[in-house]
Amino acid sequence: MARRPQALLTQDGLSCLRWQDPKIIMWWSISFPGFGHFLMHQFIRGFLLSAWEVGINTLAHVNEAIAYSFSGQFQRAIDVMEPKWVFAYAIVYLFAIWDSYVKAIESNRMYHLAKLENARFATAIIKPWTITNLSQKRPVAAMACSFFFPGLGQLYNNRIGLGFYGVFWWFIYMALSHSHESVYLLLTGKLSEANAILEPQWLLFMPSVIFGAMYDAYMTARDHNRLFRLEQKQFLSERYPHYRLQLFGREKESIVDH
Repeated sequence: MARRPQALLTQDGLSCLRWQDPKIIMWWSISFPGFGHFLMHQFIRGFLLSAWEVGINTLAHVNEAIAYSFSGQFQRAIDVMEPKWVFAYAIVYLFAIWDSYVKAIESNRMYHLAKLENARFATAIIKPWTITNLSQKRPVAAMACSFFFPGLGQLYNNRIGLGFYGVFWWFIYMALSHSHESVYLLLTGKLSEANAILEPQWLLFMPSVIFGAMYDAYMTARDHNRLFRLEQKQFLSERYPHYRLQLFGREKESIVDH
């Protein structure tokens, strides 16, 4: 058994180590707490922190205050806030940013050690209720799926739990923000009604969610391709040890080695 495996394939998809810029991970945690942890495949932290963000943000009316601030109504922004929830929100928000940065540094160290060990990993799992395998993906297609409906890119990458989690919350955001009703009214020329129906408290969640889902889907598809090439190289090198094989040209993952 490998001391530091590079990847683990389960019924819920692929989890793996990869090098990531800690500042980028920190940025995604600033954008939406929990997203930085999702990118490092630390899903329990990601689920809890993202659910906390939605719940406490709503109770504290943070997004609503931001919307009033954007329109210059600063006193109204102050009045709408709930102080008993604001401090709890701020503490966990800052913790999510700091924790994701620290975890990214630790994950990068693990990645380099696991790469040196170069242990083999499973490429397919067959169960009565699902079949999961490591195969080549199309990163742009994964990103496009999440653009049209966040969560679908994760389902394309066989990440079942995260995919349905994303789909569930996107339905919530659509329903409570009235975003798609507003788009329909806008297309029918009813501009004032389209603007009046929007709920900024829920609408402001949506940009971070859609771009975060696109980025995660793209990066996960790239992980599939990188690990697919690596497993093929490991297998053929063991199967034909007396032949010098140069597979797939120069290894693409080397560009992220630091």
